[in-house]
Amino acid sequence: MGKGPRNYSQLTIKRLYSLSGNQCAFPGCTTTFTSPKNDTNLSNICHIAGAEKGGERYDPNMTDKERASYDNLILLCANHHIATNDVSKHTVSSLKLMKQNHEKDILKKIGTTDILNKYPSSLATVINHISSISLDNVDILTSTNIYSPDKKIDYNKVIVYKPILEQYKVYHGKLNKIYSEIEKQGSFKKELLLQNINKLYLKAKGEILGEDSTIEKIRENADKLIELVENYLWELFEKSPNAKEDIPFEAVNIGMKIIIVDAFVRCKILEEPI
Repeated sequence: MGKGPRNYSQLTIKRLYSLSGNQCAFPGCTTTFTSPKNDTNLSNICHIAGAEKGGERYDPNMTDKERASYDNLILLCANHHIATNDVSKHTVSSLKLMKQNHEKDILKKIGTTDILNKYPSSLATVINHISSISLDNVDILTSTNIYSPDKKIDYNKVIVYKPILEQYKVYHGKLNKIYSEIEKQGSFKKELLLQNINKLYLKAKGEILGEDSTIEKIRENADKLIELVENYLWELFEKSPNAKEDIPFEAVNIGMKIIIVDAFVRCKILEEPI
């Protein structure tokens, strides 16, 4: 696809375009990227933190892999690509929020429940993907406590992911039904899934926090930790030998969000309130 900060993986491209709703993420913009009437693609893949030194919002502490990652990219039309070059108005945080709000609005238009009803196997598919990968050499937490999402959000000082956690917590019961069916079959997929998520959280803590894993540091980086765990999960999903191509990314994305929220509530991501 490209080199260095423009070396986008196929998974990144699929996520960007699938979750964009084929529309510019700039608030109020109605530009659609592709049309059945012609082959022109009006989208611009834009870097939130600049791709290169001298670019808008460039962060010298980022790696090229991070610059080319899904979290650092947003799809805009050409006009709004130029408009967002105004760094006094468009910061890294504001562009990430713009992207998050746009994807949230697209999901609302599509209908989360409608997608789950249309693709009822999407949750089970994500479970199969993530539980099928063996992650070794990482100690796991043994907590089985379940807390209210609001209590955990407040304790860990989650900000950016708070709306997502609140939006998807209502599907906790649906996921529990699937887990119950899995357990009736004598499968350990639920345990493997939660163990893998917890291992990825510990890996994220090591990468972001280093040796300073105090609760103050965790709170300071809570959203970054969840974001990195989600990226790790997408990488696992892509590597899974059980991949299915018949479920669209929108459905996979919803399944992923529901599982992340459930793992958050079960204290496999972030810390237990005390």
